[in-house]
Amino acid sequence: MWKKYIYGLTAVILLAACKEKMAYRVKVDLDNLPEQTLYVVFESADLKIVDTLAYDGRSACVINQAVEGFRTLTLYYNNQTQWITVYLEPYVKMTVTGDARYPQLAEIKGGEINEMLSLFRKGVAPLLKEQADLMRNNFGKEQMADNSTSRLANISHELHIQAEAFIRKYPDRKVSAILIGEYFSDPENPLFTDELLAVLDEQLDDFYVVKEIKTFSRKAKRTIVGAQAPDFSVRDIYGKTYDATSFNNSYCILAFVSMWEDMCHTKDLFLDELIEVFSENSVNVVLICLDENPEAIRKAMAKDTVHWNVVTDSAGQAIEMIDTYNVSSIPMCYLIGRTGNIVLKTDNGIELKQKLDELIPVK
Repeated sequence: MWKKYIYGLTAVILLAACKEKMAYRVKVDLDNLPEQTLYVVFESADLKIVDTLAYDGRSACVINQAVEGFRTLTLYYNNQTQWITVYLEPYVKMTVTGDARYPQLAEIKGGEINEMLSLFRKGVAPLLKEQADLMRNNFGKEQMADNSTSRLANISHELHIQAEAFIRKYPDRKVSAILIGEYFSDPENPLFTDELLAVLDEQLDDFYVVKEIKTFSRKAKRTIVGAQAPDFSVRDIYGKTYDATSFNNSYCILAFVSMWEDMCHTKDLFLDELIEVFSENSVNVVLICLDENPEAIRKAMAKDTVHWNVVTDSAGQAIEMIDTYNVSSIPMCYLIGRTGNIVLKTDNGIELKQKLDELIPVK
């Protein structure tokens, strides 16, 4: 179900202390939080309420919500580059304290999930702090130093180890499902996600986070390497229809890219070169781009020496394909084999070229 978005001041969210009994009351008292506009987001299964709060940079603020049914409150700050999520329980007073520079180290009191998350994060606090410092020190740099990249990878590995140990220690707690979502919802390795879900107590089966992770895992398994490519049917900018059987006995590259005006992606992915090297009998490329105006692309393509099979987002085609193929970032390429299985999923043109050279040696 599409979520409804409500922006601006609303009658159902009050950002000040109030005598009326509130379903949710969260006191935020963070150090190193300068004067700024804060964004407050209450979210339920099918409703999201967004509001702003003018924060003076000195005193604590109290966020109240009169209506029940919300699952989380997320506080965004520093131009929405940092945020803290509070898991809500009705009529339970909650407090958020800590250093605003380290949102993952914020201590949240009130509610079992919040306090268990705080317990886990306290145990890995040195790792989270070092991770945040490394990310901050390298923010805006075109290329991260090799030692920083290596250290971040080591920290991530250690956090995963600690998170798994915590999950196995507390299989009957909702926080364990949340940690699976935070650390192990990997579209490239959904099988391990399933392994950890199996650790959880059956009483958590109805917890919404568990349901969401299971849905995510089912989707991810549709597009892992080796799986049969999901069926599709799309029309290109000339009205020609393509489906999963259109390129039988040849390889097909489904390339998810951005706008046609930003088609540097085709060069970065070596798609231009691959079209020149391989014949249509061996390799076909279908570009799935986010443009909604096929006429403009037809005019632009008239000047291009390369013929592209382009599918735009007219009639929502690109968005539907992005959902079908579980695309989380752009550009992304799926190499589909002659028998319809996914041979490679990558955003790296060199890797794509090497795989095709391996599969179809050029004489």
